[in-house]
Amino acid sequence: MTYTFNVLLIGFLFSFQTAFTQNSPFRAFSQLLTRANMIFQKPGGVQETPTIANRQMNYEYAVKYTHKNFEVRYAIRPLDYLLEDYTAWQKKKKPGDIMLDPNTLHSSLLQVTILNISGGQLPDIAQFDSVAVRQEFNADWGATAFVEVGKEFGQSYKYCMVVALHKENYADAYIFYLSDTKEGFAELMDAAFYSLRFK
Repeated sequence: MTYTFNVLLIGFLFSFQTAFTQNSPFRAFSQLLTRANMIFQKPGGVQETPTIANRQMNYEYAVKYTHKNFEVRYAIRPLDYLLEDYTAWQKKKKPGDIMLDPNTLHSSLLQVTILNISGGQLPDIAQFDSVAVRQEFNADWGATAFVEVGKEFGQSYKYCMVVALHKENYADAYIFYLSDTKEGFAELMDAAFYSLRFK
């Protein structure tokens, strides 16, 4: 009886540890969603895929289509701590001190992100209509650009559509749609286009 109980206990602990390990990428991503006041709805026909550490653009979560070489990566940058620092700085700033409001950086940060993942390219950036971006993503600002990615971020992928979203006082978020071909890109992207939005 004791032996059976011990085996069951070990089995349960192993299952629990495995489940925790498997769920930890989404758990960390989920915590960022909460801080950013965002909703994520996993697209149909995809499965979670490991994130890849790189020096060009870190991201927290990724999904990949099971039968297509197409991946969607998500990066969320909550503004809560930055805004706390900015508010504290405003109270004690001295003449000549400069610190930018975190709510004003989204356009510049998107440009930097694109330059990083592409190895120096800066294509045209299309800004979303302010009414449409609020209706579709509940965001205050959004923009998109299509670029050929560098090897470190892109790995086996060649093309990337970047979508950036900003919500005042909450977060900046980035969605990266990656493929090794332009063929069928729009259709695959459409299926995941509304997977991330602000509440």
